[in-house]
Amino acid sequence: MERHTSKRSLRVAMVLGAAVVGTALVGWGGLAAWNAYTENAGNSVAAGTLSHSNQSLSCVSTLGAVPTSGPGFCAPVITVSGVDPVNFSTLVTPVTIKIDNTGNLQSTFTLSMGTLLQAPTGSLCTDLTLAVKDKNGNTVWAATPLTSTFTAPSLYNNAGTPSTTWTGGGTAGTGTGATGDTFTVTVGMGTYFAGNSTDQGAGCTFGLVFTQTAA
Repeated sequence: MERHTSKRSLRVAMVLGAAVVGTALVGWGGLAAWNAYTENAGNSVAAGTLSHSNQSLSCVSTLGAVPTSGPGFCAPVITVSGVDPVNFSTLVTPVTIKIDNTGNLQSTFTLSMGTLLQAPTGSLCTDLTLAVKDKNGNTVWAATPLTSTFTAPSLYNNAGTPSTTWTGGGTAGTGTGATGDTFTVTVGMGTYFAGNSTDQGAGCTFGLVFTQTAA
């Protein structure tokens, strides 16, 4: 009798054990299929715009190398001929160039002459000088023979308190305020212009490049 009961108990125990194992497998398998998610969607990063105008919308900067045509290639501000020591100051008058930060990034500016594509060309350059000042009267480049080359340090804007960091969002052709400034370019007679007979019929061509850098 005891032997029969023992066998029956063993069978019951095996069945219960199998049931427990089965329940565990079903339970863990079911939980593994349950998931919860959150998503912060639509994340994005966009670059700001770096651009400036030189005088007006007809001359807006381009990225990369100094342009030789198309957008960013600006018309000359000084074009005269037939000058001599008598009429020089009448014909070759100071001109202004208005620079405005029209992009939405703040930036710095430098002015260069005599490097890259705008190097002075022509024998008359030796006897001419170039000077540049900003609207606040600061000297960007003192009167120096056009045989020299220069890259001015960071240019100041025309804010109430001038800064070398120009605010973005300027309007082309303004040349004032925290977003812009106006530069006066003066070409003058060098020391030997009046007495150098070889200057007759000679010419001088040069360019000015404003370089903008995000700040």
